[in-house]
Amino acid sequence: MKRKAMIITILVLLIGVIAGGAYLKYLEKMSVREKRYLAADDSVLMIGDQEYYRGMEVDYLVNKSNENTAIIVIDDKEYEISGSLLASNKADCVKEQELYVLRSVTLLKDPASFEIAGFSRKGEKAVVLGYDFLNEKGEVNSYLISNGKEEGYLSSRYLAKEYYETAYDSSIYGDVYYGRGGDPTAISYYPKEEVNFKDNRMPAEVKALYLNAESIGKIDEYLKVAKDSGINSFVVDIKDCYLDTQMAYDSEVTRKYAPSTSNIVNSSDDYQKAIKKLKDEGYYVIGRITAFKDDAFAYDHQDEAITVDGEYFVYGGVKWPSIYSRLMWEYDLALAKEAVIEMDFDEIQFDYVRLPEYVPENALLHNSYDETPLEALCNFLSYARDELHKLDTYLSVDVFGEISGSSTTDFSCFVSAYGQFWPAFSNIVDVISSMPYPDHFAGGSYGIKEPWANPGELMEQWAKATAIAQANSYDKALCRTWIAAQGSDRYDIYYGEEEIRSQIEALEKAGINDGYLTWNAASNLYLYNIYKPALR
Repeated sequence: MKRKAMIITILVLLIGVIAGGAYLKYLEKMSVREKRYLAADDSVLMIGDQEYYRGMEVDYLVNKSNENTAIIVIDDKEYEISGSLLASNKADCVKEQELYVLRSVTLLKDPASFEIAGFSRKGEKAVVLGYDFLNEKGEVNSYLISNGKEEGYLSSRYLAKEYYETAYDSSIYGDVYYGRGGDPTAISYYPKEEVNFKDNRMPAEVKALYLNAESIGKIDEYLKVAKDSGINSFVVDIKDCYLDTQMAYDSEVTRKYAPSTSNIVNSSDDYQKAIKKLKDEGYYVIGRITAFKDDAFAYDHQDEAITVDGEYFVYGGVKWPSIYSRLMWEYDLALAKEAVIEMDFDEIQFDYVRLPEYVPENALLHNSYDETPLEALCNFLSYARDELHKLDTYLSVDVFGEISGSSTTDFSCFVSAYGQFWPAFSNIVDVISSMPYPDHFAGGSYGIKEPWANPGELMEQWAKATAIAQANSYDKALCRTWIAAQGSDRYDIYYGEEEIRSQIEALEKAGINDGYLTWNAASNLYLYNIYKPALR
């Protein structure tokens, strides 16, 4: 009996073990978990009474879910949600299929690069093909889109599910003369994000000496001028073009985009050491690049240059790239970013952001996107601003003095045939730097018989017109002005200390007090030393 009872007991235990194991396996099977990600066409999902962000990793209960309904676990709590709100990988978390472009903008080949893939106009419908990454709040950084003609990446801040107008009223420029330059009411003027980079503090009033490429070898002498005056900044050439393209240093970017460039003044090491010395001494340093006057680039890329009857169009002794050339845009930006990263510039200043003053009507400009000159230049500056701001770097642009207008009492800006319009440029960039050189004005301008002989008076009247231009600009840029610090070769006139002082005082009197830049093409140390007492 005892033996029989023992056998029965053992059998019961075996059955229990077997049954228990099966039960455990059953429980295990019922709680199989897999990783999933919350997916939606918006950054936030409401689950239960809580908000969760798209892209969040959750546990998915396989055997409690079916084709339409998913059971997920968040913080040890089960939720029932639609199966469409889950993705098996992060690449599928974004469910948007179509979006609208909120402003005309450049498409990029890669969101981490500046290389241009195309262009989209505001209001266009964009098909979403993908995205780069989600931030911690489930928001897309950049979408990969197609506008039906081109594909590229676009920042999410320029896209929305429904189109809505974000621009200011452009009809206030309805009476502005524009001719061949482009209708200013067809340009969009947007609220501008104020930038003040933590590790890149711009002086409240920049007072800068201009240094050409040849000045690098005498940097200590220019530093002495600055220390003996009120100078707190320097504008230093990166790329210039007078009779040929001149690079201030041996640039890898230039070798890639404009390999025929042969006028290279300094080694990269010597140039870098000079800029470092300026920075180490506490000076704010601006890098100047001639944007659309580049003989070497035009030579290397005839299909990107202005041509007439199949031949290069030469103006001022040089060949000119087209302002519509996206490859030229890309080169300018590549050079700017190289200079910021390798040379540590605080600000990039683009000069020659324009067409030549004269372009024949039969010239071929390669205008692929049917832009007006003004529209193309605004699109270029917007592209440059967005890319440079990623590097905590400010953007400034040089403009001709005449575009401030001719009246000292009324708004009189116009769109020049070469594509510049003060309010449009001022609305985009961080700093606008005009060049009201007295010998650029005709006799009788602002009622002055000989402006070139009266630089202080010319600057005073010009500054009044400019104050009006600024007052009629949306979210205007800082206004930092070039002063003529070299006299006038055209009229054989010498400017001494008093002529320099009169220009600076005229700016201050008119309230155009964001600073000045000294234009002396030769960076003449002899003259700079004479001008020191006025540079305050």
